[in-house]
Amino acid sequence: ASPAYLAEHGHPTHPAHLSAHHCMGYAYRSRRDVWRFTNAEGREITVAPSGPLSVTNVDALIPTILEGLGVAELPDFIAKEYIADGRLINLLPDWSLPKGALYFVTPTARSRPAKIDALAEFLFARLSNPDWLG
Repeated sequence: ASPAYLAEHGHPTHPAHLSAHHCMGYAYRSRRDVWRFTNAEGREITVAPSGPLSVTNVDALIPTILEGLGVAELPDFIAKEYIADGRLINLLPDWSLPKGALYFVTPTARSRPAKIDALAEFLFARLSNPDWLG
């Protein structure tokens, strides 16, 4: 959330407090009506966010959040720039959302070209510990 949003609506300190906030979401999810949080002790909580906007692209969501119109879940690699310069505040640093997944679909091994295997090995090595996450 932006500092302006938090000044007007308050700062939630627990996922359950999000029910009192304008939560912006992603329309492409199969279960867009829930956010699942986990803390360091392994405690889990599911929140059903509600808000006036659902988008299919994070690029449509960021200007809305920066303008102070609500809160959103953003991938770390996107949010870190805005958090670092103070335009956004990490609301629940003691809680995390599930990590996303990336799938690399290829033909079967018998018909797969060697360069596809090389690309798969490269992507696995590069994305296993991404430095762009910070």
